[in-house]
Amino acid sequence: MRNRILYNSVNGLLADEEHIRAVVHMWQRHRLLLPYALAAFVAVLAVAIAVGINSWSSRLGLGLAAAAIASMALTEYRILAHTTSGLVLLRSSRVRQRATELVKRLPDSTHIAPVSSNLVITDWTVGSETFSVMKRYQSAMVAISQR
Repeated sequence: MRNRILYNSVNGLLADEEHIRAVVHMWQRHRLLLPYALAAFVAVLAVAIAVGINSWSSRLGLGLAAAAIASMALTEYRILAHTTSGLVLLRSSRVRQRATELVKRLPDSTHIAPVSSNLVITDWTVGSETFSVMKRYQSAMVAISQR
């Protein structure tokens, strides 16, 4: 279901004669994400204490919610599509894996290679930028890098 939504949203932004070969959902975090998320956590924790919320679990819950919102706001979601016309970079919505806007067409000479990996994600360079990719898109990303 999720892949169908992703493919349909990408198809809607491509030219009529263009067909998808592979699609990858990826994201890029702002370099100052951790300090901003920590600042949001501390600020909301201080406000919770100031307004008289006495339960530490409630204070911590509000602080964690603020940190999660800050993290989400500082993350850019992208979709890399390999089509019959070449590589296309699209903007993705924050909530669902859905293409919302065509950002740019990448040249065929764009360098795509893995940087690092763990059990859940792999970091890839696409041109001069680094993106994180879930393991479930690993085979599609490898296929795109070997185009």
